[in-house]
Amino acid sequence: MITIPNTGMWFGIGFAMVLLSSWLMGRQSRFFFTKDPLKRKFSIMEMEFPAKSYELERLINGIYALPDLAARTIKALRMQLLLDFLLFIPAAYGCIFLLCMYVAGHTATGVGAASFTVLAWAQAIPFVLDYIENTYFWILSGERDIPIPKPNPLNPPPVPLSFRLMRLLEMLKWGIALVAAVCALSAMAYFWLSGKFVFS
Repeated sequence: MITIPNTGMWFGIGFAMVLLSSWLMGRQSRFFFTKDPLKRKFSIMEMEFPAKSYELERLINGIYALPDLAARTIKALRMQLLLDFLLFIPAAYGCIFLLCMYVAGHTATGVGAASFTVLAWAQAIPFVLDYIENTYFWILSGERDIPIPKPNPLNPPPVPLSFRLMRLLEMLKWGIALVAAVCALSAMAYFWLSGKFVFS
């Protein structure tokens, strides 16, 4: 197990980067507009969790259906993706990694230390998946007039492989990160309540 000196300082820097990047990305999201069928705002979460396989394509087509806003929306969307690439992703998963490694180093049992060490290094998986997801969104945002199959209640089209893979990616990315974060924060709450909390 790796011992990280000044964990509290590094976590503070990482958390500050998370807050800064979240604020900057929130400012960019003010310019997210699409036509569906009327002009409306959308969020990055709509791109990450489309209910149907064609909704992401319809959202992108709707951006380009607003010629007076399309260029600004695409610019804001790509700026948010860049901020996610450069600041949020490394900072967020880095903070979870630091928390898990801290808990691993302060856990009395060998099983507990090993478990949190595994959770810490497992953050490499959502880290890579998040970059893959953002690259996909970057490429998709540059396309216009994406073909969308017409819904047919009697003979629905098969769910595209890309949509199934994207749902699996989202489940893995969020699942691994949330499990690690919740477990680490719960353990640290226990340390605090038992008087063993020293975060340095």
